[in-house]
Amino acid sequence: MNVKELDATSDSFRGYLCSGKWTLCVGAGLSRGIVPTWQELTRRLVNEAFSTSFTEDEFQKIAADSAWSLDSWIQACANHYQLQGKSNSDFFDLIEKHLYSDLRNKGKSAGLEDVLVNVLDRPRNASRENVIRVCNFFEQEYADSSLLAVVKVLLDCVREKKLPEAIISFNADTLLHTLLELYQRNEHYKGDPPYSHPEYAFKTVLRPLDSAKERLPIYHCHGAIKPKPKAAAAEPKDSRDRLVFLESEYIRVATVASTWAETLFMFHAQTTRMVFFGFSMSDPNMRRWLALSNQSALQDLEAMTNLATMTPRHVWITTDSGTPALRAVRNEALVHLGVRPGWMKSWSQTEQAFSSLLALKQ
Repeated sequence: MNVKELDATSDSFRGYLCSGKWTLCVGAGLSRGIVPTWQELTRRLVNEAFSTSFTEDEFQKIAADSAWSLDSWIQACANHYQLQGKSNSDFFDLIEKHLYSDLRNKGKSAGLEDVLVNVLDRPRNASRENVIRVCNFFEQEYADSSLLAVVKVLLDCVREKKLPEAIISFNADTLLHTLLELYQRNEHYKGDPPYSHPEYAFKTVLRPLDSAKERLPIYHCHGAIKPKPKAAAAEPKDSRDRLVFLESEYIRVATVASTWAETLFMFHAQTTRMVFFGFSMSDPNMRRWLALSNQSALQDLEAMTNLATMTPRHVWITTDSGTPALRAVRNEALVHLGVRPGWMKSWSQTEQAFSSLLALKQ
């Protein structure tokens, strides 16, 4: 492999993603600062399920000493719920409670918790006034978040016709699609009346039988969960029953051939350039799929050209550690997966990095 360093904000790589089809893959880091981290969510689930009171530092040490993965800890919580006679639905409600608790608390402080939850559940049912209020709330509370940076990049992509082939989300929250629709509506309201709905560009796909039709799909390949309004007439339209949060679900995905998540991911890995954002790149299933895809690509390359190596096609947008030795290790650590880092100095450069790689107008 020829591993050429990729500076995501450099003019040397401006337009790098415009040379062919690309797919955006987003992980938990996308919503960092808005919903709890994977470890923090696990700590809260453990504390409530087992009536413990571990602090962040205490749980970090306990989890590290145990050498258990976080999905194993969440599995322990689910097992405890079942042994107490509670249902899977009860446990999904517990996940929902803690997944959105920080966001709901900020909404409560701003005096619009109920409005916020209703809009997150069904954004198209929200009034013009509430759309504007929720957009202003996110701008005030989360202006520096990676989520808003990516939302703004994708809306620029709509305007300049540079959208990816698909967005594959490994997140349980549905904030990306909700904010895309809210921001499209908010922008639409800045024009002249009459005000109807804009032409929506994105469609959340929660299950294999869902269809995106002519809109860009946002696939939730690990399931998704929405917050429930207090007086909801119907259950949220999500796929909480498909959440890959438990160790048992990870094992199922790893051992069952051709699951929806695997076939979806493999198709895009083999036919497009993937851009990973918000990942640690440690997920074992994703690494296995990437390795299989890269092996196939190398076999095709050798059959067609007699070459046995190529520059990794896929890009992992991440921050530079600032340590030359660690940078060198990380630059070559994912070569066998067909992935190389696209470096930024800090997460505040997210919008700049994507705009450069896509040659978007500044």
